[in-house]
Amino acid sequence: MNYYYLNAIGEQPLYIKDKADRDAVIDNIIRLREQLSDKKKGIPEKKLSGNLILGTWNLRELGNTKYGGRMPESLYYIAEIISRFDLVAIQEVRDQLGDFNKICRILGNDWGVFTSVVTQGASGNRERLAFVYDKRTVAFRNIAGQIILPESDDTTQFARSPYIVRFQSGWLKFDICTAHIYYGKDAKNSEEYQRRVNEIATITGHLKKYYIEKKEAYNVFLLGDFNIEDTKSPTYKAATSSAFKIPDAILGKNLFSNAKEDKIYDQILYYNQFSDITFTKAGVFKYYDSVFGNLKDYAARINRHQSKKIDSDKAFNDFRTYQMSDHFPLWIEMNTDHTESYLGMIKNKKPV
Repeated sequence: MNYYYLNAIGEQPLYIKDKADRDAVIDNIIRLREQLSDKKKGIPEKKLSGNLILGTWNLRELGNTKYGGRMPESLYYIAEIISRFDLVAIQEVRDQLGDFNKICRILGNDWGVFTSVVTQGASGNRERLAFVYDKRTVAFRNIAGQIILPESDDTTQFARSPYIVRFQSGWLKFDICTAHIYYGKDAKNSEEYQRRVNEIATITGHLKKYYIEKKEAYNVFLLGDFNIEDTKSPTYKAATSSAFKIPDAILGKNLFSNAKEDKIYDQILYYNQFSDITFTKAGVFKYYDSVFGNLKDYAARINRHQSKKIDSDKAFNDFRTYQMSDHFPLWIEMNTDHTESYLGMIKNKKPV
Protein backbone atom coordinates (compact mmCIF):
# COMPACT_ATOMS: atom_id res chain seq x y z
CA MET A 1 0.00 0.00 0.00
CA ASN A 2 1.30 3.46 -0.87
CA TYR A 3 1.75 5.96 1.92
CA TYR A 4 1.97 9.73 1.64
CA TYR A 5 4.44 11.29 4.01
CA LEU A 6 5.93 14.60 5.02
CA ASN A 7 8.91 15.77 6.98
CA ALA A 8 8.08 18.62 9.32
CA ILE A 9 11.03 19.94 11.30
CA GLY A 10 13.61 17.26 11.89
CA GLU A 11 14.11 13.74 10.67
CA GLN A 12 10.98 11.70 11.19
CA PRO A 13 8.46 11.46 8.34
CA LEU A 14 4.75 11.33 9.07
CA TYR A 15 3.18 8.51 7.08
CA ILE A 16 -0.43 9.06 6.07
CA LYS A 17 -2.48 6.68 3.94
CA ASP A 18 -4.80 9.23 2.40
CA LYS A 19 -3.52 12.11 0.27
CA ALA A 20 -6.38 14.38 1.31
CA ASP A 21 -5.50 13.80 4.96
CA ARG A 22 -1.84 14.50 4.30
CA ASP A 23 -2.65 17.72 2.48
CA ALA A 24 -4.91 18.82 5.33
CA VAL A 25 -2.11 18.26 7.85
CA ILE A 26 0.32 20.16 5.63
CA ASP A 27 -2.11 23.07 5.46
CA ASN A 28 -2.38 23.02 9.26
CA ILE A 29 1.40 23.10 9.69
CA ILE A 30 1.69 25.99 7.24
CA ARG A 31 -1.05 27.90 9.06
CA LEU A 32 0.60 27.18 12.42
CA ARG A 33 3.97 28.40 11.13
CA GLU A 34 2.36 31.58 9.85
CA GLN A 35 0.81 32.24 13.25
CA LEU A 36 4.12 31.52 14.99
CA SER A 37 5.76 34.15 12.78
CA ASP A 38 3.01 36.73 13.29
CA LYS A 39 4.42 39.76 15.12
CA LYS A 40 1.34 40.13 17.31
CA LYS A 41 0.16 36.54 17.83
CA GLY A 42 3.41 34.61 17.44
CA ILE A 43 6.75 34.06 19.11
CA PRO A 44 9.80 36.24 18.31
CA GLU A 45 12.38 34.94 15.88
CA LYS A 46 15.02 32.78 17.48
CA LYS A 47 18.56 33.91 16.77
CA LEU A 48 21.78 31.93 17.00
CA SER A 49 23.16 34.52 19.43
CA GLY A 50 22.04 37.60 21.31
CA ASN A 51 18.66 36.53 22.61
CA LEU A 52 17.04 33.66 24.47
CA ILE A 53 13.43 32.56 23.95
CA LEU A 54 12.41 30.80 27.16
CA GLY A 55 9.10 28.98 27.50
CA THR A 56 7.03 26.82 29.81
CA TRP A 57 4.24 24.51 28.67
CA ASN A 58 2.01 22.09 30.52
CA LEU A 59 1.34 19.44 27.85
CA ARG A 60 -1.73 17.76 29.21
CA GLU A 61 -0.94 14.15 30.14
CA LEU A 62 1.70 13.71 27.45
CA GLY A 63 1.72 9.95 26.93
CA ASN A 64 -1.92 9.37 27.89
CA THR A 65 -4.20 6.92 26.09
CA LYS A 66 -7.47 8.84 26.46
CA TYR A 67 -9.36 9.19 23.15
CA GLY A 68 -6.95 6.66 21.69
CA GLY A 69 -3.91 8.75 22.60
CA ARG A 70 -2.52 11.61 20.58
CA MET A 71 -2.94 11.52 16.82
CA PRO A 72 0.40 11.49 14.93
CA GLU A 73 -0.34 14.92 13.46
CA SER A 74 -0.70 16.41 16.96
CA LEU A 75 2.90 15.49 17.76
CA TYR A 76 4.01 17.44 14.69
CA TYR A 77 2.07 20.52 15.77
CA ILE A 78 3.58 20.31 19.26
CA ALA A 79 7.09 19.89 17.85
CA GLU A 80 6.59 22.85 15.53
CA ILE A 81 5.74 25.07 18.49
CA ILE A 82 8.62 23.78 20.63
CA SER A 83 11.04 24.44 17.76
CA ARG A 84 10.48 28.19 18.19
CA PHE A 85 12.08 28.17 21.65
CA ASP A 86 15.69 28.04 22.69
CA LEU A 87 14.69 26.35 25.94
CA VAL A 88 11.31 25.15 27.15
CA ALA A 89 10.21 23.49 30.39
CA ILE A 90 7.48 20.89 29.96
CA GLN A 91 5.14 19.60 32.65
CA GLU A 92 2.89 16.50 32.71
CA VAL A 93 5.21 14.19 30.80
CA ARG A 94 3.83 10.82 31.87
CA ASP A 95 5.75 7.68 32.83
CA GLN A 96 5.38 6.27 29.31
CA LEU A 97 7.73 8.33 27.14
CA GLY A 98 6.57 7.17 23.71
CA ASP A 99 4.94 10.43 22.59
CA PHE A 100 7.64 12.56 24.19
CA ASN A 101 10.38 10.60 22.43
CA LYS A 102 8.57 10.94 19.09
CA ILE A 103 8.39 14.71 19.53
CA CYS A 104 12.12 14.79 20.25
CA ARG A 105 12.86 12.72 17.14
CA ILE A 106 10.76 15.09 15.05
CA LEU A 107 12.80 18.02 16.41
CA GLY A 108 16.01 16.35 15.30
CA ASN A 109 19.62 16.08 16.41
CA ASP A 110 20.09 19.77 17.23
CA TRP A 111 17.94 19.34 20.31
CA GLY A 112 18.89 18.16 23.79
CA VAL A 113 16.61 16.76 26.48
CA PHE A 114 16.56 16.35 30.25
CA THR A 115 13.76 14.45 31.99
CA SER A 116 13.21 13.72 35.66
CA VAL A 117 12.25 10.35 37.06
CA VAL A 118 8.58 9.78 37.87
CA THR A 119 7.49 11.08 41.27
CA GLN A 120 6.01 8.11 43.11
CA GLY A 121 2.69 8.20 44.98
CA ALA A 122 -0.86 9.17 44.08
CA SER A 123 -0.12 12.90 44.13
CA GLY A 124 2.70 12.39 41.65
CA ASN A 125 0.16 11.27 39.02
CA ARG A 126 2.89 9.25 37.21
CA GLU A 127 4.39 12.50 35.95
CA ARG A 128 7.87 13.63 34.95
CA LEU A 129 9.21 17.12 34.32
CA ALA A 130 11.39 17.89 31.31
CA PHE A 131 13.55 20.47 29.60
CA VAL A 132 13.99 20.55 25.84
CA TYR A 133 16.65 22.89 24.46
CA ASP A 134 18.29 23.90 21.21
CA LYS A 135 21.95 22.85 21.52
CA ARG A 136 22.96 25.51 19.00
CA THR A 137 21.99 28.30 21.42
CA VAL A 138 21.92 26.74 24.90
CA ALA A 139 24.62 24.67 26.63
CA PHE A 140 24.26 22.29 29.57
CA ARG A 141 26.54 23.18 32.48
CA ASN A 142 26.85 19.80 34.20
CA ILE A 143 24.33 20.08 37.04
CA ALA A 144 20.87 18.47 37.03
CA GLY A 145 18.64 16.90 39.67
CA GLN A 146 15.31 16.74 41.42
CA ILE A 147 14.67 18.77 44.55
CA ILE A 148 14.04 16.69 47.67
CA LEU A 149 13.47 18.64 50.85
CA PRO A 150 15.83 17.94 53.77
CA GLU A 151 14.31 16.42 56.89
CA SER A 152 15.47 19.42 58.91
CA ASP A 153 12.98 21.60 57.07
CA ASP A 154 10.10 19.57 58.56
CA THR A 155 8.01 20.16 55.44
CA THR A 156 5.81 17.82 53.41
CA GLN A 157 7.56 16.74 50.23
CA PHE A 158 6.31 18.06 46.91
CA ALA A 159 3.53 16.18 45.15
CA ARG A 160 5.79 16.24 42.08
CA SER A 161 9.47 16.82 42.74
CA PRO A 162 10.71 20.03 41.05
CA TYR A 163 13.55 19.58 38.56
CA ILE A 164 16.56 21.89 38.28
CA VAL A 165 19.25 22.12 35.58
CA ARG A 166 22.15 24.54 34.99
CA PHE A 167 22.45 26.06 31.50
CA GLN A 168 24.25 28.86 29.71
CA SER A 169 23.13 30.89 26.71
CA GLY A 170 25.57 33.47 25.42
CA TRP A 171 26.86 35.41 28.42
CA LEU A 172 23.94 34.35 30.58
CA LYS A 173 24.54 31.55 33.10
CA PHE A 174 21.55 30.34 35.08
CA ASP A 175 19.96 27.57 37.10
CA ILE A 176 16.43 26.84 35.97
CA CYS A 177 13.89 24.93 38.02
CA THR A 178 10.55 23.73 36.73
CA ALA A 179 7.64 22.72 38.94
CA HIS A 180 4.11 21.43 38.65
CA ILE A 181 2.45 22.58 41.84
CA TYR A 182 -0.25 20.52 43.55
CA TYR A 183 -3.76 21.64 42.54
CA GLY A 184 -6.39 20.11 44.84
CA LYS A 185 -9.57 22.12 45.37
CA ASP A 186 -10.18 25.79 44.59
CA ALA A 187 -11.91 26.57 47.89
CA LYS A 188 -9.46 28.82 49.69
CA ASN A 189 -10.42 27.45 53.11
CA SER A 190 -9.71 23.84 52.11
CA GLU A 191 -6.63 21.87 53.21
CA GLU A 192 -5.92 21.05 49.57
CA TYR A 193 -5.79 24.68 48.55
CA GLN A 194 -3.52 25.44 51.47
CA ARG A 195 -1.23 22.64 50.33
CA ARG A 196 -1.04 24.36 46.94
CA VAL A 197 -0.05 27.66 48.57
CA ASN A 198 2.45 25.91 50.84
CA GLU A 199 4.14 24.15 47.93
CA ILE A 200 4.66 27.44 46.11
CA ALA A 201 6.06 29.08 49.25
CA THR A 202 8.26 26.05 49.90
CA ILE A 203 9.90 25.89 46.48
CA THR A 204 10.61 29.64 46.38
CA GLY A 205 11.89 29.51 49.95
CA HIS A 206 14.03 26.44 49.28
CA LEU A 207 15.70 27.99 46.23
CA LYS A 208 16.33 31.19 48.17
CA LYS A 209 17.86 29.37 51.14
CA TYR A 210 19.94 26.75 49.38
CA TYR A 211 20.82 28.42 46.07
CA ILE A 212 20.58 32.19 46.37
CA GLU A 213 21.69 32.90 49.95
CA LYS A 214 24.49 30.31 49.77
CA LYS A 215 25.48 31.70 46.38
CA GLU A 216 25.28 28.28 44.77
CA ALA A 217 23.70 29.77 41.67
CA TYR A 218 24.43 32.46 39.08
CA ASN A 219 20.88 33.50 38.30
CA VAL A 220 17.79 31.43 39.03
CA PHE A 221 14.65 30.90 37.00
CA LEU A 222 11.61 29.15 38.44
CA LEU A 223 8.89 28.35 35.95
CA GLY A 224 6.06 25.96 35.30
CA ASP A 225 2.47 25.33 36.27
CA PHE A 226 1.90 27.00 39.64
CA ASN A 227 -1.91 26.93 39.49
CA ILE A 228 -2.01 30.64 40.33
CA GLU A 229 -5.49 32.08 39.78
CA ASP A 230 -4.78 35.81 39.63
CA THR A 231 -2.55 38.52 41.08
CA LYS A 232 -4.76 38.93 44.16
CA SER A 233 -4.72 35.27 45.21
CA PRO A 234 -2.74 33.66 48.06
CA THR A 235 -0.94 31.56 45.45
CA TYR A 236 0.39 34.69 43.74
CA LYS A 237 1.48 36.15 47.08
CA ALA A 238 3.34 32.92 47.87
CA ALA A 239 5.14 33.02 44.53
CA THR A 240 6.33 36.61 44.87
CA SER A 241 6.91 37.00 48.62
CA SER A 242 10.41 35.51 48.55
CA ALA A 243 13.40 36.44 46.36
CA PHE A 244 11.62 35.87 43.05
CA LYS A 245 9.91 38.30 40.74
CA ILE A 246 7.64 37.90 37.74
CA PRO A 247 8.99 39.98 34.84
CA ASP A 248 7.06 43.15 34.08
CA ALA A 249 6.82 41.96 30.47
CA ILE A 250 4.53 39.16 31.72
CA LEU A 251 2.60 41.01 34.42
CA GLY A 252 1.92 44.01 32.23
CA LYS A 253 -0.04 41.94 29.74
CA ASN A 254 -2.23 39.94 32.14
CA LEU A 255 -1.33 36.77 30.22
CA PHE A 256 -3.87 34.00 30.76
CA SER A 257 -2.27 30.63 30.06
CA ASN A 258 -5.20 28.24 30.44
CA ALA A 259 -7.33 27.32 27.44
CA LYS A 260 -10.36 29.08 28.95
CA GLU A 261 -8.23 32.25 29.16
CA ASP A 262 -9.20 33.28 32.68
CA LYS A 263 -6.27 32.12 34.88
CA ILE A 264 -2.54 32.85 35.15
CA TYR A 265 -1.72 29.27 36.13
CA ASP A 266 1.66 29.17 34.38
CA GLN A 267 4.42 31.57 35.35
CA ILE A 268 8.06 32.43 34.81
CA LEU A 269 9.81 33.81 37.91
CA TYR A 270 13.43 34.89 38.23
CA TYR A 271 16.14 36.00 40.61
CA ASN A 272 18.79 38.17 38.92
CA GLN A 273 22.01 38.04 40.94
CA PHE A 274 24.23 40.03 38.60
CA SER A 275 21.72 42.43 37.01
CA ASP A 276 22.51 40.87 33.64
CA ILE A 277 19.00 39.82 32.59
CA THR A 278 17.12 42.15 30.29
CA PHE A 279 13.62 41.08 29.27
CA THR A 280 12.14 42.39 26.04
CA LYS A 281 8.85 40.69 25.14
CA ALA A 282 6.50 38.06 26.54
CA GLY A 283 3.28 36.32 25.56
CA VAL A 284 1.20 33.17 25.37
CA PHE A 285 0.80 31.30 22.11
CA LYS A 286 -2.86 30.44 21.39
CA TYR A 287 -2.42 27.61 18.90
CA TYR A 288 -6.14 26.86 18.59
CA ASP A 289 -6.25 29.78 16.18
CA SER A 290 -4.37 27.49 13.77
CA VAL A 291 -4.98 23.85 14.68
CA PHE A 292 -7.99 21.96 16.07
CA GLY A 293 -10.06 25.08 15.61
CA ASN A 294 -13.34 23.33 14.74
CA LEU A 295 -14.81 19.84 14.64
CA LYS A 296 -15.80 19.89 10.98
CA ASP A 297 -12.25 19.89 9.64
CA TYR A 298 -11.09 17.06 11.90
CA ALA A 299 -14.12 14.80 12.41
CA ALA A 300 -13.25 12.20 9.77
CA ARG A 301 -9.64 11.78 10.94
CA ILE A 302 -10.65 11.76 14.60
CA ASN A 303 -13.27 9.07 14.08
CA ARG A 304 -10.78 6.91 12.21
CA HIS A 305 -8.26 7.43 15.02
CA GLN A 306 -10.42 6.22 17.90
CA SER A 307 -13.58 4.18 18.33
CA LYS A 308 -15.67 6.69 20.29
CA LYS A 309 -17.26 9.12 17.86
CA ILE A 310 -16.76 12.85 18.48
CA ASP A 311 -20.01 14.45 17.36
CA SER A 312 -20.42 17.65 19.39
CA ASP A 313 -18.44 20.84 19.98
CA LYS A 314 -18.34 20.09 23.70
CA ALA A 315 -16.78 16.68 23.13
CA PHE A 316 -14.39 18.15 20.56
CA ASN A 317 -13.24 20.90 22.95
CA ASP A 318 -12.31 18.23 25.49
CA PHE A 319 -10.74 15.96 22.87
CA ARG A 320 -8.45 18.66 21.54
CA THR A 321 -7.02 19.39 25.01
CA TYR A 322 -5.77 15.79 25.05
CA GLN A 323 -4.27 16.31 21.59
CA MET A 324 -2.58 19.64 22.29
CA SER A 325 -3.27 20.81 25.87
CA ASP A 326 -5.54 22.74 28.18
CA HIS A 327 -2.64 25.15 28.70
CA PHE A 328 -1.00 27.54 26.26
CA PRO A 329 2.80 27.89 26.28
CA LEU A 330 4.00 31.00 28.09
CA TRP A 331 7.18 32.56 26.70
CA ILE A 332 9.56 35.40 27.36
CA GLU A 333 12.44 36.83 25.35
CA MET A 334 15.60 38.17 26.97
CA ASN A 335 18.91 39.65 25.89
CA THR A 336 21.97 37.42 26.38
CA ASP A 337 24.67 39.59 24.75
CA HIS A 338 26.51 41.66 27.38
CA THR A 339 29.70 42.26 25.45
CA GLU A 340 29.63 46.05 25.66
CA SER A 341 28.95 46.19 29.40
CA TYR A 342 31.69 43.63 30.07
CA LEU A 343 34.25 45.48 27.97
CA GLY A 344 33.26 48.75 29.65
CA MET A 345 33.82 47.14 33.05
CA ILE A 346 37.29 45.95 31.99
CA LYS A 347 38.17 49.37 30.59
CA ASN A 348 37.16 51.19 33.77
CA LYS A 349 38.61 48.68 36.22
CA LYS A 350 41.48 49.97 38.33
CA PRO A 351 44.78 48.06 38.10
CA VAL A 352 45.42 45.57 40.90
